Amino acid sequence: MKVYSQIVCMWLVLLLISSCAPVATPADESATIEPQSTSTADTTEKYHSLNTRSGIEEVDIVLAAVESGDPQNLRDLFDYSTLQCMTVNALGGPPPCREGEAEGTLVEVLPTLGPEGSYIYKDEIRNWPGLDVSHLYAIYQVSESAYSDENYPKGDYGVILIGKENSPNIVLQIKDGGIVRMDFLLDVSRSELIATFERQASDVIIAPLE
Repeated sequence: MKVYSQIVCMWLVLLLISSCAPVATPADESATIEPQSTSTADTTEKYHSLNTRSGIEEVDIVLAAVESGDPQNLRDLFDYSTLQCMTVNALGGPPPCREGEAEGTLVEVLPTLGPEGSYIYKDEIRNWPGLDVSHLYAIYQVSESAYSDENYPKGDYGVILIGKENSPNIVLQIKDGGIVRMDFLLDVSRSELIATFERQASDVIIAPLE
């Protein structure tokens, strides 16, 4: 009987202690939950991988060369323009004559566009370092209204590539499987990518990722 009385007393003491303890409310529980951090993937802009292909042979030849990372593979695809050099160079004008070249000398060059027009000379192509790009933004058929002239021809297809850190984005103008012009987008903002795409594209082949 004595043991039974002790057990009853201990049970009553425990019951009294538990009844006096504060009860956690939903508000108390929520206060202890740490906020979840937003992962980098949620905020990083999304682009296509360089191994993306369009299903169009003449475009995919260029894409494969870009993915390889070998400058020579791209050099082999340059489709040079043959133009007369000029001794006075103007924005958007013919290529400037180099030392020893008389005005009107025919030179083979790859036109490039950026803040100003420029050229890569075929006989100096070994010095060209290649493209420093990481992703594909979009592929499209080039609009009839896209800028071009006899010195800066446009392609049938445009490929927008995303430059690596501190490198410009680049548009490759492609015609008959060759690169006829390169456009360098020094403004690397998303808005400039969108503006370039909307300005140049007629039919979309691979659309930008949202």
